[in-house]
Amino acid sequence: MKAFSLFIVELNEGTTNAALSADFAELLRTVQTTGRAGSLTLKVKVAPATRSNSGSVDKVTITADRKLELPKPEQASDFFWLTEDGETSRNHPRQQELQLRDVSAATPPATFKEA
Repeated sequence: MKAFSLFIVELNEGTTNAALSADFAELLRTVQTTGRAGSLTLKVKVAPATRSNSGSVDKVTITADRKLELPKPEQASDFFWLTEDGETSRNHPRQQELQLRDVSAATPPATFKEA
């Protein structure tokens, strides 16, 4: 029996091998950039093309199905407080708000001069 790799090269006149190679390269690049896992699955389906009167099969159809699952980048999360009504809030609902004002543009107070 010939090696499976030789069969893949022949399947669909080499287009399956080229597509698998491209998928694998994309998977490797994405794993490298995201630091997360992914997968490439090859499913080979073999079905009889015809049957003889004796029930034996001498011709088959072979279909290759590729499934590429690229890793997804980590999604950023954000923090919110929940109010008593279940609404989101950036401020703690049971904490008083401190009123701040910008004093950088204010005129400095007169300085005390010694006599």
